[in-house]
Amino acid sequence: MSHEESDDSWEQVADTDDDATADADADDDATADAEAYSEESQESLQPVVRRQNWQRFITQYPELAMVGGLPVELQQLEVLMDPGLSALDVLAPLERREADGEADAQQAAAADDAANDVEVLEAELNALEEDAEPQPQPASPPTNSQRAPGQGDIINLETPSPPKKRKRLCAADKSLTKTPEPTKAPAPPQVDEDDGLTCPICLDSWEMSGDHRLVSLRCGHLFGEECIRRWLAESQRQSSVKVCPQCKSKATYRDIRHLYAKRIVVVDTEIRDQLEEERRRNHILATELSAAKLAHFVTSDKLLQTKKKYDQLVALTEGTGGRGAFSVLSDAAKKRPIQQLPMHRLYMEKNFEITRDPGCRVMHFSSKHSLLMASQKSGQSLFPGYGVRFIDPLNFQPLHFLYTTAMLVRDIAFSDSKQLLAVSSRESKIKLFDVRTKLQSCMVSAMDKTLWACGFDRNDRDNYLYGGDLRGGAYIYDLRFPDSILGQYQANENFSPVIHIEAVPPNKTFPYGGFLVCQLSALSFYEYVSAGEVAQATRLNVDGPFLSMQYDHVQDTLLISARSNPNSPNSRFILGQLDKIEDIPVFRARVTIFGPSATPIMTRPTQLGVEDNTLIVSYLQNNKQLMLYDVRREERVQTMPVNEVIYDFCPVSNSIGSYLAALTDNKCRVYKLNSTG
Repeated sequence: MSHEESDDSWEQVADTDDDATADADADDDATADAEAYSEESQESLQPVVRRQNWQRFITQYPELAMVGGLPVELQQLEVLMDPGLSALDVLAPLERREADGEADAQQAAAADDAANDVEVLEAELNALEEDAEPQPQPASPPTNSQRAPGQGDIINLETPSPPKKRKRLCAADKSLTKTPEPTKAPAPPQVDEDDGLTCPICLDSWEMSGDHRLVSLRCGHLFGEECIRRWLAESQRQSSVKVCPQCKSKATYRDIRHLYAKRIVVVDTEIRDQLEEERRRNHILATELSAAKLAHFVTSDKLLQTKKKYDQLVALTEGTGGRGAFSVLSDAAKKRPIQQLPMHRLYMEKNFEITRDPGCRVMHFSSKHSLLMASQKSGQSLFPGYGVRFIDPLNFQPLHFLYTTAMLVRDIAFSDSKQLLAVSSRESKIKLFDVRTKLQSCMVSAMDKTLWACGFDRNDRDNYLYGGDLRGGAYIYDLRFPDSILGQYQANENFSPVIHIEAVPPNKTFPYGGFLVCQLSALSFYEYVSAGEVAQATRLNVDGPFLSMQYDHVQDTLLISARSNPNSPNSRFILGQLDKIEDIPVFRARVTIFGPSATPIMTRPTQLGVEDNTLIVSYLQNNKQLMLYDVRREERVQTMPVNEVIYDFCPVSNSIGSYLAALTDNKCRVYKLNSTG
């Protein structure tokens, strides 16, 4: 549409107004003229409205005043004002060119923003067009006034435009204007602590040497040598192909390589074995050092005693012309010659039968309660087994019988404070009986282990009961809680049976006391390190094998009976005391008596304390004799024949005098001790 056509339309509008004013009186003509006026006005005003709207559009959005890279002039709007074209058609070349010309991501984002703006602008343009369309109005009443040409319905382009509407942002624009949220740093991957430390096949630690040492395949995966060899063999057996268990790549035995890694934690068994070996060697050297110190101490003591004896013999020879030696146990004897010492003898007092069936083994005497007890076999066929026979210590008459166990009795012990009798046999229990009621009080066990020996403690630990098993273990029980084991100890590298166990009360050398455990091949002392039940074991410096052990808590002396060994061809009876050298318990032997070479039967000797002297009584198995040894005289003072094996001796003291009870297989021999001089 040209400018001339636009001017013609404006003239037609003016003529139409004049005609409508002149013919206002005619109703029919006025109505027709008004309708024609409305149609022509709409057609003539459309370009002007479009021109005005495009002017507002370019003023509001100057960035879109470029079409194809050229500025849009107002005189060129006639081309753009083609009624057949829309705003989207005008901006389509711009959108296509911008989309085709942008290659990177930033230009593509700008094109998307422009497309969104076009849609918004098109919607606003359509709204403006609808608002600008004139509505049909009724014809104005005729008036007598004359309107000058050019002063009709003319739209002034200088008229201010309506207020702008706020531009709404689409979702894409809103996303661009959002404040970017700070991104969290990705969590570090969790590292398995065992990764690289264990074999992936058996999940066990690698070793530096041995069958499970660290190796790798050609693919680089690590395994234990024993595990990967077994895996390759099994893989070939099942699928005829040897593969890596992790990556399934082919592998052969030749691909196995030994590794010497520094950062892989492995169990160095070689160093551990060396450490254990050094500890063992250190312990052996410490034991040898203690034994050497003890031997030096004993040798020095013997040298000193020998020198003293020599001086005493010289004095006796020059003074009285007598013979003999003085005791090393009493200082008072040093002032008395040997011929003035009392002489002790044993005389047969009584021999009575306890039972007809053989089976007597051990005896025990309680001076506080005047009880003499001996084990025997049951004489009743209805109750086969073994028990304890009570004997009257005044006239030595057998009293009642207490059935205790179905097997042979090996050891008995008696508590003076509790009046309880403990009996151990070849069973797995130690039974305790109340001698007042002659009934079983309780029993203790050691996890089904055979208990051979038993013993009670004294003084503050009178509730303690000790037991020894067949494998060298020692157990402590509290009589108040007999169902539980208070303490358990096992001899190091020695599993021989425990044949005797004795409590050692507190004294000057051992302030907390302890207990002695005699095995067939070892003798150990367990010293309490505190007032509690924790004890420290020490193997004493005495060579076995052993037959028996007896501890006299009144004289604080220990009597040991030992068999022959390569160092000593004869059996020995050793009397000594417990002592300490550099805080290590040791056994200091005072007297050693040699007996027969063959001792096939386990017999128990005993010691008798008489005034300031000690007598040792034992049975000599080779010639079947009873031997009496005087420690102060250091000689055998008496031997008498015995036609039966004496298994145990028991000193008995009453109001009449001192006696010695000797137990045979089914009888009890009673000897009276007489002193002359």
